[in-house]
Amino acid sequence: MPPNLQKMGSVDDHASNRPKSFFDQWIDSLFGRGQNGISEKNRYGLRDRYTYFLQDAAANFNQLNFRLNSKEANQIDHLKKMLLLMASNAEQCVQKAVYSLVSRDQASALSAKEQDSVIDQLEKDVDELAMKILTLGVGEDDLRFVAMAMKISTELERVGDEATTLSRRSLELMKEEPLKPEVDIQRIAEIVVEMLKAALDAFVYRRPDEARRIILKDKEVDRLNKSIYKAMTQCMISDSGCVTRCLHYITISKSFERIGDHASNIAEEVVFLCEARDIRHEHTT
Repeated sequence: MPPNLQKMGSVDDHASNRPKSFFDQWIDSLFGRGQNGISEKNRYGLRDRYTYFLQDAAANFNQLNFRLNSKEANQIDHLKKMLLLMASNAEQCVQKAVYSLVSRDQASALSAKEQDSVIDQLEKDVDELAMKILTLGVGEDDLRFVAMAMKISTELERVGDEATTLSRRSLELMKEEPLKPEVDIQRIAEIVVEMLKAALDAFVYRRPDEARRIILKDKEVDRLNKSIYKAMTQCMISDSGCVTRCLHYITISKSFERIGDHASNIAEEVVFLCEARDIRHEHTT
């Protein structure tokens, strides 16, 4: 062998100090070389080594695909957690507002107002992360989830706003004597809280059938809201001294009705997520 060739090392000798890329590993598998360039599969024929090459290539492609998609998968998982945290805060906010209203508890009302700021920030965080995920390019299912997450976050933020309205009105009512006869506001509150909890459960556990049942309950909430409005109107006509309190209750009832609407909207998004079917306005008459 010529001296100049004897001084030259092999390609593997030059690459021994750096980690091999998966392309290098494919070439090694085709020619039957191990990590150090030593033949491990020479006892097999070329056809067998080619089979090993294809197997190794497939494994490396899967590994590469995982590395490319792992960031997207992690961010979608993080988006889910943020949305669930936002949902939990919205539900707690409504429950505190209801408790302050029923029990005339000032601390609960103030706590609900403070928690609304947490919900507002979470809405911004959800939207920001969702936009980042969309720039990565996602599959159809993930795209549907990201779009739904942005819509649900908006609904939850509005739920927080309505809970704040409930808290403010509750604080105002605490300054005056309870209205007599008492307003049956607890029934509409119970239904709305149940709707919101069920809508969030339908999202977490992917239950489109439960989501459809939630939408049907919205009609009962509308009926109760109208009933309270009529009762408060009659009360104001009968006694001018209760006008301010009656107006507070009308606003409170309307806030509950809107929370029911937001719960129904979330339920519609759950159906879209699970079945890729848009059922908005199908239940309207």
